[in-house]
Amino acid sequence: MAAGIAKSDVLSALQQALRTRLQRAQAAVAEAFDAATHEQSRAENKYDTRALEQSYLSAGQTARVEALRRQLTALHHYVLPDAPLDQVGPGALVEVVLSDAKGEQQRTLLILPFDVAETVEVGEVGEVGSTMVHVVAAAAPLAKALRGREAEDEVRFGSRVAYVASVR
Repeated sequence: MAAGIAKSDVLSALQQALRTRLQRAQAAVAEAFDAATHEQSRAENKYDTRALEQSYLSAGQTARVEALRRQLTALHHYVLPDAPLDQVGPGALVEVVLSDAKGEQQRTLLILPFDVAETVEVGEVGEVGSTMVHVVAAAAPLAKALRGREAEDEVRFGSRVAYVASVR
């Protein structure tokens, strides 16, 4: 699994992923705004709602931009715990095996104390030895179920069983 991953590398990859998403969202806001204010969006009759739909889209995209900015700000100010962690909680890098009737899935999670849900690739992208890390908020259902658990603990999570392989 992810024995050699540094938490700081995960945070760097997360920051880059969020910046990329922010740039795309900002471009989508500009495009939606232009579409909402374009001459062709002007209503032709009382049932024509193109401009209204475009304005709703623009508002939604603007909200997404603000959410990404909040995540980047929180990430910028976040300080990783100095000492290795023995229990699952904010700042923990957790290797977990999720089992259900369909089989097992190994996951590497980084749990953060703010609202975030992103999967990042750590290591040389696309290369053997790179690892996918799921960055989740401490308030997420799986993180809540794992909170306080230690290596080799098991916990039921819905219809699955989560086995904590390691905590750092």
